[in-house]
Amino acid sequence: MHLSEFINQNSERIVRAWEDFAKTLASGGPLPRWILRDHASAIITFITQEMETDQPMQAQAKTNAEDALQRVSAAHGTLRIESGFDLAEVVAEYRALGRCVLSLWQLSEPSSFSNGAAEITRFVQVLDDSLGAAVSAYEQREVQYRDLFLGILGHDLRNPINAISFSAINLASSQLDDQQRLSLSRILNSTARLGSMVNDVLDFARGRLGSTMPLNVASANLATMVREVIDEVRTASPDSSITFSTTGDLDGHWDTERLKQALSNLLLNALEHGTGKTADVIAKREDDFVTLEVHNDGPPIPQESLGVIFDPLVRVIRPNQKQTGLGLGLYIVNEIVRAHGGTVTVTSTVEAGTSFIVRLPISRDDSH
Repeated sequence: MHLSEFINQNSERIVRAWEDFAKTLASGGPLPRWILRDHASAIITFITQEMETDQPMQAQAKTNAEDALQRVSAAHGTLRIESGFDLAEVVAEYRALGRCVLSLWQLSEPSSFSNGAAEITRFVQVLDDSLGAAVSAYEQREVQYRDLFLGILGHDLRNPINAISFSAINLASSQLDDQQRLSLSRILNSTARLGSMVNDVLDFARGRLGSTMPLNVASANLATMVREVIDEVRTASPDSSITFSTTGDLDGHWDTERLKQALSNLLLNALEHGTGKTADVIAKREDDFVTLEVHNDGPPIPQESLGVIFDPLVRVIRPNQKQTGLGLGLYIVNEIVRAHGGTVTVTSTVEAGTSFIVRLPISRDDSH
């Protein structure tokens, strides 16, 4: 008896065995029978259909069987995450199905099993396709849940942060001694940093959810933006030393607040990782572009980290330095620059120090 015939004739027996195994994976407690059984029968049916339509003259039938198997497997993977299964348990479930089918075939049809290498290979291939669709659907839903959580978390954190900040500002008008003013300054600086981190989380979540970064483009001057950011950073870090030089016409059309956010991230990054809290900022015009370089001396970025430094949640480990933040700052910088149609690159050596170079078009091309 062919393997596909055997599966069809024993589908109920196979489904029961698969169901029994799924029960052992339900760590959250007993699951309803319909959840355990859900798409098992359909998956088995479509697996046999695809196995039986593997001939060239049946290409259309094979395509239909593949599509049906992909759909039901994806639905199965989605339901599994809704039921509390983790990804390893979904994979284990499919492995159990494969073992169950082949062991039953071997016990019931030992002769067919002994001569069925080609059928076993085909069965494993089709089962693997089904698993791939289930895992892909599972991972997509998992990403949606994670990003939705991040978005909600970032949004809900803003209210208490704003309450703390407004309360501290009100206290600033009171009669305070030097120690109290120092404490108040620390509160304001910390809430500002928290607010920046929340903005980074929201931007990260928005990007992961597939939304483009919103821009409010208007006429602006890059030098003016840079000076405003430097003043803000100096207020928060009065012991920092920042130089700024310009060359050429720095007028353009950009989202001022977004570029200030990007520059602030780059500048704070330079002061944190540089030597003696110093940084140099250089802005210049190059034809239809402007370039903005933020440079610091100090320990170089490891070469192996340069290729992933703009990836989200990457925290570059430098010698003898304490790591802070969420690892989203440079990712947000890259997203802001990309939204403007620009690029950001980094060079880092012991001799020359570290430079982040932003290249922005004077006007964004909205045709892309």
